[in-house]
Amino acid sequence: MLSALLDSGSGDADGGDDPVMPGWEAALVQFGFVGMGLGLAVALPAYLRRRWPAEFTGRVGDGKGASTGSGAGTPLWSAVVAAVVGLVWLYWAAGGTLGIAHPAERTRSGYLLTGMGAWWALVGATALWTLVRGRSARLPRRLPMALGWLGSGSLFAWSGWKLPVTLFVSLADPSEVTQPENLAVATALHLAAVVAGADMMRKLVARAAGDEVRGRTTRPHRDGSRWAAP
Repeated sequence: MLSALLDSGSGDADGGDDPVMPGWEAALVQFGFVGMGLGLAVALPAYLRRRWPAEFTGRVGDGKGASTGSGAGTPLWSAVVAAVVGLVWLYWAAGGTLGIAHPAERTRSGYLLTGMGAWWALVGATALWTLVRGRSARLPRRLPMALGWLGSGSLFAWSGWKLPVTLFVSLADPSEVTQPENLAVATALHLAAVVAGADMMRKLVARAAGDEVRGRTTRPHRDGSRWAAP
């Protein structure tokens, strides 16, 4: 929506005889996508809060929830990969040209979309790292839990459709399509984002499901303490 509003008065010198969508109409169309996106962003954490309530209560590092101890034994390679992908995208969004094969093909919309992808990749990586390795009990667990789900979903979904498109352009080499990024670099980044997003989601599900099982098998002892059934 922001790119449509910014481009509404710029015109199109190379439009030829092709019909051009008015700026106000483009803004309305994009507003519909924004509404759907915001609705999903609100609905997902709300659903997860009802599905796994224990993971959305308490604070990070308080010893409750699915996390036990500091989580030092949990491999966090997916968070590292997501952070690397996010930093590369952030570099491109800031105007960096390393890995860009056709700088002239870059557009304002492309900068904005790349920046949003970078934002969610970095947010998701930070959220997962905080949940697993966090020691501070000051941060409510629901915040990194929700951001971790949204970040992993952004990585998997965005690169999930960009990867086959990039592969098609790389293999078919259509004359009417030219992507700004180096196709090999873009393919590697999207593949890494899909794998990292899926693994981040797997770790979040494992934490939440493990807490649900512990909640069902935990019983009060006679002296008031609690014990977990094997």
